[in-house]
Amino acid sequence: MNENLFENKKPKPVCVGTGLVALDVVINGSPGSPPKLWAGGSCGNVLTILSYLGWKTYPIARLGDDVAAAELLKDMRRWKVKTNLISLDKSNNTPIIVEKIGVSRSGMAWHRFEWICPNCGSWLPKYKPVLVKDLESIYKKMTKPQVFYFDRVARSSVELAKVSKRHGALIMFEPSGIKDKKLFLECLKVADIVKYSHERLGHAQELTQEKNIPLEIETLGAEGLRYRLGHNKGFERKWKFMVGYQITNLKDAAGSGDWCSAGIIYLLGDAGKESFENVGEKDIEAALSFGQALAALNCSYEGARGVMYGISKQEFEARVRDIWNGMGLPESKEQKEVKEAERVFKCICPNCAKINTKQAN
Repeated sequence: MNENLFENKKPKPVCVGTGLVALDVVINGSPGSPPKLWAGGSCGNVLTILSYLGWKTYPIARLGDDVAAAELLKDMRRWKVKTNLISLDKSNNTPIIVEKIGVSRSGMAWHRFEWICPNCGSWLPKYKPVLVKDLESIYKKMTKPQVFYFDRVARSSVELAKVSKRHGALIMFEPSGIKDKKLFLECLKVADIVKYSHERLGHAQELTQEKNIPLEIETLGAEGLRYRLGHNKGFERKWKFMVGYQITNLKDAAGSGDWCSAGIIYLLGDAGKESFENVGEKDIEAALSFGQALAALNCSYEGARGVMYGISKQEFEARVRDIWNGMGLPESKEQKEVKEAERVFKCICPNCAKINTKQAN
């Protein structure tokens, strides 16, 4: 394990991104626990996580000049995200996503996203892409990035990616849908890394197969992920599977993909596209594994970036190192109590004793 993993790089690597930047309203349903108002959306989360990890990050987004945007920006600035490329417009509304968290009768944690106001029942504002007519002014203010990240199929996103690529940036595309097939293929063409969820976009392989994507990643939920490399890296283009880390204290799986993406960028993108072109398969697997470790740790906290609010940065770094080194996640108090109860009842319960006797024979 590299002890310099979280060492501050000078100058700090830069990631610019565009796509879904929204206000997350996290509701766990517990009495006395008010909703948490955090910056969210895939793009919002990935860039905020990278800033937390020591990068300079610049989200490009079009939000409303409203209370939701004020809460979102306050949270981003808490984590030192650069917000000067986010525009506020009184004629627009800031996207809002409600995440509800709970525990089933069987004790399993669950979460779901909603786009309806729980108070009045109306639809909440949704994502709107940056306007093409605003790109020139954005280019003038935009810092040259090592990585450009985007998660939505939009003309403005593709054009921003192309400009960044010409300046040597590594391009990561994490689509949530296809929307426009022709434009989607254009996004694939400009991307160096394409990552998507099997559950939401597994069918996209009919299109990704047509492109020689340098690194294609398909996440498989709790099972882990699989990846394949483009021919330009000198490898046969076939899928390779990577198992995920075991989650011992699942509170909320939301945001797992965003943590994984941030981890991949963090290890593969700090010197832009040029360094990515020279990495080997072991480096790629290390980055994927690091992303999985970040995701696994966050699953023990509520919200897409809950771990950032739940523990100190020092403890965060120590726990990530432990997970990545194979030491696993710490057990919760509840799990320890369950294991202790199992030990006790194996001794005192007549039925447990019968089972133990049968197993021994």
